Amino acid sequence: MKFSPMMLGLALMVTAGTADAALPRLIPDHDAMGVYQISQPGRPSQTWRVRFQAASRMLHAVSLSGQASGVSVLLDLESGAADVVVPQMHAVVAVPGLSGLIHQVLDQRGAHFTRLGEASIAGHRCTRYLVLKPRGDGSACITRGGMVLAATGRNDHGSLSVTALRIADAPQPPGAFTLPPDYSSVTLPPQILAQLLGE
Repeated sequence: MKFSPMMLGLALMVTAGTADAALPRLIPDHDAMGVYQISQPGRPSQTWRVRFQAASRMLHAVSLSGQASGVSVLLDLESGAADVVVPQMHAVVAVPGLSGLIHQVLDQRGAHFTRLGEASIAGHRCTRYLVLKPRGDGSACITRGGMVLAATGRNDHGSLSVTALRIADAPQPPGAFTLPPDYSSVTLPPQILAQLLGE
């Protein structure tokens, strides 16, 4: 399926780095919570609260605005498995193939990183990088601990940007990273899933 800007935005938030020790961390090294704005030209901006648990490498994001308000995504960064939780339907929808998107974002072959300097976003210091890849380019501002505070990406399919509005470095509640036990598992056509995510 074609992934929504929101899904790609979540991937950018946690995978904008590289394994090279001289460059940013690949993912955060600590628990954290952030409120992010995801923007794409010609579409309404979306605001998402994102929680990250370092021990399990799990990410939980919930929409705070727009058509997708209340919908949440649980993402396992190890396997790439993702589930969309839809309270309005009392259901959980598996999102197959997200691991391919994660690996695409993580693939640093042919990428060139240029350090641009320091910045302060949402009250936190970060280092800005220009990232040039064969099939696209972008930028990221990443803290020493691996939190992405801003990121942009552009390729043949368009562009999008992610900006942190608020960041809190603190342990996250374990219950935020489990699926509701009383929800039904359902399969939805890609078009319906895209609508639920605010597309």
